[in-house]
Amino acid sequence: MCRKLSLLVALVLMAAGANAQTTNSTFSIGPRVSSYSTDIDAGPAPIKTGRQSSFGLVGNYRAGNFVLDFSYDHDPSNGIRLTDIIVDVGDYQRDRGEGTVGLALAPVLDIEGGLRIESIRVGGFSLFGSNLGSDLNLDHQAITAGLNLHSDPRQPVGFHVKGRGYIGSAKFDDAFGQRVNTDTSGWRGEAGLDVRIGETNWWVTPGVEYEHIETKDYDLRFNTNRFFLNFVFKAR
Repeated sequence: MCRKLSLLVALVLMAAGANAQTTNSTFSIGPRVSSYSTDIDAGPAPIKTGRQSSFGLVGNYRAGNFVLDFSYDHDPSNGIRLTDIIVDVGDYQRDRGEGTVGLALAPVLDIEGGLRIESIRVGGFSLFGSNLGSDLNLDHQAITAGLNLHSDPRQPVGFHVKGRGYIGSAKFDDAFGQRVNTDTSGWRGEAGLDVRIGETNWWVTPGVEYEHIETKDYDLRFNTNRFFLNFVFKAR
């Protein structure tokens, strides 16, 4: 999972570098923290995670009509700790990464498409990112497409509203312990307020999102609501 997400971010950054000579370009990157809750509808055995904490990275590159966007969220399941990089023991863990490329249809509207990669683990524990035992170990990959409505990124106060759909596949262990594959579908909505911090190049973005992911062949659905706070440095 970590290798896939690293490759995803690296491809986005390489593409940004390849377009660095384009005029009127902007690049932003920074950390993010969030609080979220997921309801896992697994037929007769639903799971409610309660409020979880996560941290990650968010970035964007814009050059003329060309747009790149990426985000990553990691939930260590038992709080944000440096030791989580080595050993993680808890009841729930979720990593999620998205990278898209897009085209500005208008000064305030982009069309985007790309890739989503995530893993979800309920129960068990991991060592150096490798799962060593769980009640649910799901790996999900999907293509995504959607729209991004936003204000002028140069303004001191702005907003963005994103809507994306997903079509993909997931691997997980069924009730008999067998590794199975299934098609997935879903959608995600996000809204945030972008506020510049004084006269600096730093911006803070509080926001909310809701997403729904479901499997085609198995009675498994994930509904997640998330409150996030991004701290972004913008370079022009």
